[in-house]
Amino acid sequence: MRREPKKIKVMLNKIDFKYLVGAVGALSLGLLTMSGIIQQYVHFSGVANEMGFAFMAFFLGIICIFGIKK
Repeated sequence: MRREPKKIKVMLNKIDFKYLVGAVGALSLGLLTMSGIIQQYVHFSGVANEMGFAFMAFFLGIICIFGIKK
């Protein structure tokens, strides 16, 4: 008899889902900016602004990754 569900339940109690959603959102925003899809919705005034936006999105994603574990 395996006790896997209890292990998963304990793991779910250790994850802070606010930070997980923030990390996934910020990292996907950075990737979409790098691929140029965000340009259809947000018009940046220069390449430096677009690169800064992507960098800050990745930085926010990394910071949120550190906060996932309670």
